[in-house]
Amino acid sequence: MSRYLVVLAVLASIVAVDAQSIQYPDPTQRVLSHREQNALVSPWIRKRFDTVLGPLMTREGIDMWIIPTREYNEDPVFASMSPLTYYASRRRTILVFYNPGGGKPVERYSIGRFDYDGLYTIVPTPNDGQHEGLRKLVDDKNPTVIGINESDAWQHADGITANEKRRLVDALGPAHAAKVKSAEMLAVSWLEVKMPEELEAYRHAMKVAHMVIREAFSNKVITPGKTTNEDVVWWMRQRVVEMGLGKWFQPSVTIFRQGEKTSPRGVILPGDMLHTDFGIVYMGFSTDTQHNAYVLKPGETDAPAGLKAGLKAANRLQDLTMQYARLERTGNQALADALAHAKKEGLVPSIYCHPVGYHGHGAGPPIGMTDYQQGVPIRGDYVFRPNTWHSIELNVTHNVPEWNNQPVRFALEEDAAIMPGGTWDWINGRQETFHLIK
Repeated sequence: MSRYLVVLAVLASIVAVDAQSIQYPDPTQRVLSHREQNALVSPWIRKRFDTVLGPLMTREGIDMWIIPTREYNEDPVFASMSPLTYYASRRRTILVFYNPGGGKPVERYSIGRFDYDGLYTIVPTPNDGQHEGLRKLVDDKNPTVIGINESDAWQHADGITANEKRRLVDALGPAHAAKVKSAEMLAVSWLEVKMPEELEAYRHAMKVAHMVIREAFSNKVITPGKTTNEDVVWWMRQRVVEMGLGKWFQPSVTIFRQGEKTSPRGVILPGDMLHTDFGIVYMGFSTDTQHNAYVLKPGETDAPAGLKAGLKAANRLQDLTMQYARLERTGNQALADALAHAKKEGLVPSIYCHPVGYHGHGAGPPIGMTDYQQGVPIRGDYVFRPNTWHSIELNVTHNVPEWNNQPVRFALEEDAAIMPGGTWDWINGRQETFHLIK
């Protein structure tokens, strides 16, 4: 069996370990306090270091990973490697991971003054002597390959600045500097692979996000003929803040209206279809969701059949996308096959899925982009792996008979996980019916 297959089997087996049973609160009652969140997140990081990082370093052929990061100019992987008690790197921190091999745990070092709540062994050095401390550690371990986060294609793996690389190379000296290579796929893999505990937490986070959308698309927030779409946007943002959650983009609420070729702004009226794009940050994870609502006219009890057919068509495109996005296939392969199949069924599709997790637009294979429907260069040629999360984002344009066959864009976005055997599992279900507003 190849080294790659051995490592893949190890990573897949992560989910076989029973996750600690945690009773997450009902989102309608409360969310976890920041203190409660940190009590979960810190052990997860430690376990990821002990169970996930070693196999990934082995797979990528890197036995030392050096990540210099500076306050307010952090490497994109830093947040996934530090507890919630740290909002930023402290001054300059140089994180070093050394894989001794032989099944031994990865050694973790912080060159500087901070151990980040005990996650790292400090290599004590004064602020102006950190690179001397780094050189001594590298001399002691004498790694074969040194990885740094430098990449043209992967923004998540391009954290080292020109200045930090220059200082690093100077400190290492010619012999060690010759061992330096890009750790881009190590950084991407570290960010994309998740543990069972994290998946269960993410399901809870998604329930919270869906709850906020249900509230926003209800008469609690919307009074037809009075409330504007911007009123709903700012209500959603304020609701997130009041719940103690984070945000990674401004919510949007778009109006689709019969007879309007462009999306109007202003007061929401009966007969409107509403669309939202909404995400939160909770327990260190980002969610990304797009749902649709319909504002009932007097006497109506449901959305018109034509609108429901459009939503169903978007659901069908979700099915096709996930059908072709399988383990060891690339994002570009999934895109081409799903689009071709959808068009054969008479759909007018657009697919632009992305990984999700520690970042809203996460590390891993995209399935198209809004302006790359022929495939995404380089990143789209990366394959799907088990225990990864993806935001299934897409739209179908569908003619609505009740609106004089007006073409309407039905956009959906739901987060899903690829399980160990390659099956897909929605994080918290998907939208199949409209949110109805009276």
